[in-house]
Amino acid sequence: MKKILVAYDGSDASKKAVEVAINCSKKEDEMVFLTVIPAELAESSFTKMLLPTIDLSSIVKSGSFKEKAAETLRKVAKTAEGRVKKTEVAVESGDPADEILLAGKKHGVDVIIIGYKGYGKEGRFLLGSVTDKVVRHANRSVMVVR
Repeated sequence: MKKILVAYDGSDASKKAVEVAINCSKKEDEMVFLTVIPAELAESSFTKMLLPTIDLSSIVKSGSFKEKAAETLRKVAKTAEGRVKKTEVAVESGDPADEILLAGKKHGVDVIIIGYKGYGKEGRFLLGSVTDKVVRHANRSVMVVR
């Protein structure tokens, strides 16, 4: 039996990672589907700088990003039901790469499956790459899906 963590962010690459994870899993395996809400999404000073006249707390209810993400993730996890022994969903907030690594440790997974968006050298330099960081710092196997 393996325990598999699948990182999901709604991108085509993460959808493909879900598909590959399900196809590679066995009936006795367990899957944890994880999505990470960047902590700065509603609270960053950059967002406040861009939208100084808008009170984000009046628009974004506390926890609404996490609730919506959990709802979406439950739908994704449903696609694996019946194909694996158990599915779980987890929604975290923070730096995506850090949270993926922490979730891998917290859930005691054997492998992390993550999609790669392919920003290229320039994009990785400017944005950094969640996938690159996870691969470099993981203390367990990582499968990168393109």
